[in-house]
Amino acid sequence: MKRRWMYRMTVGLIVPAFLIGGVVGVTPRDARAESVSVAVPEDVAPNSIFNPAHLYLDSGTCGIAAQSGSVILSASTSANTVVDSIGITVYVQKWNGSAWETYGSGSTLGGNNLAYYSNSVLKSVTPGYYYRTRSIHWVIENGVYEEGEKFSASVLVS
Repeated sequence: MKRRWMYRMTVGLIVPAFLIGGVVGVTPRDARAESVSVAVPEDVAPNSIFNPAHLYLDSGTCGIAAQSGSVILSASTSANTVVDSIGITVYVQKWNGSAWETYGSGSTLGGNNLAYYSNSVLKSVTPGYYYRTRSIHWVIENGVYEEGEKFSASVLVS
């Protein structure tokens, strides 16, 4: 009795699935690759997070420029005075259609005994998506570490 019921349930579920699949299934014509449309990102993340109570870290900037299959990330950090170490850590972020996600690893760049540091990095990316820069600006003076965060506008890479 139980076997017969299982057989009927299986046939009752599988046969209609095959029939529907045959009616609306994928044909070879439908299986070809088509261009992907990516939703345009809204720049909803905060533009800047810097603590005004920092003793040494003043400000930072970042930007992004698109090239064919790559982006150029640029950033600079300013201190209120000459500090022991100053620098930036830059990340590429990719818009996945609903949120920003970090793409690859970050690059840390810096110098010593400076009040200002600026640099840029070339990163390879997948064309057809929007990208932006996330930058961490940091200083170290007499063992005190301070940092701030900045985001660039987004660019579409072709």
